[in-house]
Amino acid sequence: MTSTVCPLCRRFGKPRAFKPLYGVMVCRRCRNGFASRRQLAFILDWAVWYLVSSVAAVAAILLLAWWRAPQPVVTTVLVVGIYVLAPLVLFMKDGFGGYSPGKMICGVRVIDLATERPAGFVMSLKRNLVLLVPPMPLIVAFSLGRGHRIGDGWAGTRVVLRKYADHPVFTGIVAPNCTECRYDLTGNTTGVCSECGAPVAQPAIAA
Repeated sequence: MTSTVCPLCRRFGKPRAFKPLYGVMVCRRCRNGFASRRQLAFILDWAVWYLVSSVAAVAAILLLAWWRAPQPVVTTVLVVGIYVLAPLVLFMKDGFGGYSPGKMICGVRVIDLATERPAGFVMSLKRNLVLLVPPMPLIVAFSLGRGHRIGDGWAGTRVVLRKYADHPVFTGIVAPNCTECRYDLTGNTTGVCSECGAPVAQPAIAA
């Protein structure tokens, strides 16, 4: 059976071991590794959010107690904090230059698909609002391997691996491949595949 080369890690493997990532066939190791990074980032973000929210809530309660605020004021502050401010902080987490705490640690970043610039707070809010629906966090967690997840389409965003941020797999510019061995021909101007020597119909132009 003909071997296929992964456009990311350059390893060869059997075609059946390759899966689509943003519509480009990559090896299972790269695809699963990317999904695992995103899943870990998601868990870390929730942990950080829970910690920060808890500290903020305790601080607010102590401050209101020191101020001897009336009970209606205390109730209003806590309700607004729990049901409005806390979710906003979580949903806007990817707006710090395209990073959230978890994504920064795991080496992934959210970008604007149209400009390839880091996503801002509005984009982050749009892509994460879907998490308000109870089953969605679980559904999202199991759909990360494909690249796009629910919310990215509306926000116009894409999550990229920082190490390969400029690679055609993540930029959306499909790299030309050799028709014989499927070797990535990006930047090849010789007219011959550098891997197997097969002729290339038209010299590839760097993406």
